[in-house]
Amino acid sequence: MKWFIDTHDKAKGSFPKEQLTEAQFFAQFDALEEAAPNFGVVAHAAHVNLKEGKAFCFMCGPDEEAVRKAHEVIHLPFDSITEVKRVTGADLRHPAPRPNP
Repeated sequence: MKWFIDTHDKAKGSFPKEQLTEAQFFAQFDALEEAAPNFGVVAHAAHVNLKEGKAFCFMCGPDEEAVRKAHEVIHLPFDSITEVKRVTGADLRHPAPRPNP
């Protein structure tokens, strides 16, 4: 599985112009979570600022096209979908090899 962040921004037309309530936003994210598995995608989380009309969704799936389809089937526009690498404190990090003097 690959990791993706997709963006939604009222200033770019990909977030509703009227200010959403938390309940309205949750309903929209619930719809995305429900549709996503049909495309092999999981909607893990969203970071949102309702006042500014911006959201960043954290998802995983086989490819960008699958993430795009999950959004399109529920008529949820987006500005971009970017493949990212997930790094957390639980990741195993190996030190870079040091050059021989």
